Amino acid sequence: MKDCEFLLNIDNKEILIEILNHSIDFLIGNRNEQKTMHLCYKYGCPDDFMVTIRALARFYKNICCDAGVDIKSEFLNLTPELQKIIETVLDTRRTEVTRHLIRQLNAQDNPLVESFNWDTRLIMGDSSYAHNYRLLTTLTLRLLISGNREDKHRFLHLQMDGKKLDGFIEAIDDALKHVGTNTRECKNEHYDS
Repeated sequence: MKDCEFLLNIDNKEILIEILNHSIDFLIGNRNEQKTMHLCYKYGCPDDFMVTIRALARFYKNICCDAGVDIKSEFLNLTPELQKIIETVLDTRRTEVTRHLIRQLNAQDNPLVESFNWDTRLIMGDSSYAHNYRLLTTLTLRLLISGNREDKHRFLHLQMDGKKLDGFIEAIDDALKHVGTNTRECKNEHYDS
């Protein structure tokens, strides 16, 4: 891969491993392009660094998606030792990369909850009645929606009183119990056959 000739100029193994890990962080979204660009000045030529990071991220994605990519055929100009390091770094973080790719694929069909935040407020009156005391909880869900070219994030804001919050938590508990029961049943069927 011609885009990775930048790696040939690095003679320090620890720095090489850092760069390879930066490419995985770039792939899985731990670092966006701007944060990655801040790192490039530490390693030399910014343009070559970013080209290498993108190429390695693409390679790691293709190899985890089993796109028929072979490390030896992809990196012909790199030494066998360097090829081995590239493979070793991927092996140590393969589950992380695979999990990210699965989430990205699932987010194409349905928005996925990436994180949430909540806030509770005591309302001590409103326009309808001055002594209308209520406890309201605002739940904000950060959703990942994966498109053809890029991932998008949207926020869903829910506001609920204590009764609705209890019902919401109960519904989530029931769903988790249902998922756990189905998982155990599938495992038992697998072992019985």
